[in-house]
Amino acid sequence: MQRGTSISDKILTHEQLVRVREEIVSAGKTLVQCHGCFDIVHPGHVRHLQFAAAQGDRLIVSITADAFVKKGPDRPMFTHALRAENLAALVFVDWVYIHHEPTAVELLRDIQPDVYIKGAEYATADDQRFIDEREVVEANNGRVVFSSGDVVFSSTSIVESIQKVSRLDPEVAQLAELAKTHDFSTGSIACALDNAKGKRVVVVGETILDTYTHCQWPEIADEHPMLSLKPVWSEHFDGGAAIVAQHLAALGTQPILFTPIPLDFDARPFIQRMNDRGVDVMPIEVEGEMPEKKRFVVGRDKVMKLDCTSCFVLDAHQQQRVIEKVRLLAGLDCLVLTDFGLGLLGNGLAENLCQTVRDRVGLVIGDVSGARTSLSSMLNADVLCPSETELRLAMNDHDKPIVDLARRLLAKTGAGVIVVTLGVDGLVIISANNEVRLPALSHDPIDVLGCGDALLAGVCASMLGGAGLVESAYIGSLAASIAGSVMGNVAVGRAQVLNRSQSLGAQYAHSRAEIEAKQLVSKASEPIL
Repeated sequence: MQRGTSISDKILTHEQLVRVREEIVSAGKTLVQCHGCFDIVHPGHVRHLQFAAAQGDRLIVSITADAFVKKGPDRPMFTHALRAENLAALVFVDWVYIHHEPTAVELLRDIQPDVYIKGAEYATADDQRFIDEREVVEANNGRVVFSSGDVVFSSTSIVESIQKVSRLDPEVAQLAELAKTHDFSTGSIACALDNAKGKRVVVVGETILDTYTHCQWPEIADEHPMLSLKPVWSEHFDGGAAIVAQHLAALGTQPILFTPIPLDFDARPFIQRMNDRGVDVMPIEVEGEMPEKKRFVVGRDKVMKLDCTSCFVLDAHQQQRVIEKVRLLAGLDCLVLTDFGLGLLGNGLAENLCQTVRDRVGLVIGDVSGARTSLSSMLNADVLCPSETELRLAMNDHDKPIVDLARRLLAKTGAGVIVVTLGVDGLVIISANNEVRLPALSHDPIDVLGCGDALLAGVCASMLGGAGLVESAYIGSLAASIAGSVMGNVAVGRAQVLNRSQSLGAQYAHSRAEIEAKQLVSKASEPIL
């Protein structure tokens, strides 16, 4: 029995649930079940579910449908469809079921889990609903097991904290103001991402393997006053163009990745991993070694990086083969150029690719990372997404206002618009005649690596789905804030973006109501002349 390969496959109907249970019994496996609201999946929930997954062979999480959640006004905060998608996105959850009953008693009687997991707080709680559930489980030879409860959070307290957030926060207020003229609603975002499903996107750029080695707190070496690190464990991520393609796949598009693969590198695990995540790989055979960046981390801080990369400069014959392969692809909707400064898109390849597909696709979008890139070679792109530093490097000017530099780059490249990221100051969307600023949606990111890649993918998918430019930049910013909330490169998917949108939307909706109320009070207090 294989685990579902997509989020939607993991969300079961009642008929599918019964069939899955029968298959588990036939295979001699054990089924573990958790049940709850799971309005906000916090660290306590994650540990609870990880513990549950370890207690048997398969884990199903059943959630209470919206109509039966009795946690107070404006709850649940997220619909049961979004809550189900959120849980299904967790790799250790095998299936999710939306239960349309006030308690889990009937469901437990139907599927008879071998193990039923409850939080530690239920071990001593006098809760009749749980007592009834326990009786049903044990009557069918199941066991009730309590998780450790070593990390305890209250979803209700978290929701209340979100709803009580300062309504006059200037950046939330800025979003509220923008929302008057732009559609930032979760419904419109869902519509755009739904419309982007199946769109064929060619991504061209260098893949970089990112290794994070987590170390004990550093010491000073005895033999010399230098930093001494003791590695504890390492984790590996696909970076560069590979994570851009993974983001695009997680957001619903069908990306095709053209990326250099050294002849001496065993690419089979990488290609299989990418295929499993919805990305087709078209290797560009090159000499050299697979680029890798090794980061040494203490706690949340990166204390050192080893840059083990070399340049991939294609000769004219190699470039022509790439261009021909792209030209032969049918039904393309978008070209994404991601230049990570390793030479792939140099020597005219970026210009030639833009020229090759410009009359065949509706969207060309480009991004760069690092000092050895060529942003100005991405001619006639619809959107360019540099950081302020990358824009200044491209224009060789570190003093003039970024709006002036962006408009010079627009004139030089023939691009339609430039989205310049400004770190904690958010981003600015600059066209020939207009500029719009969006605030940063995250102020305490765990890891900023890859935020730009998530932004690029979010903008791309949203525009393919018909969203406007400002709305697409907002969706890209949501994706970037999610990417920054975890260590390393992890693909950001549709459910995460919608959850983040709904949470943030509640904040700026409150802010807008507060501002409008203050304006009414101010107007009412004006003297009548």
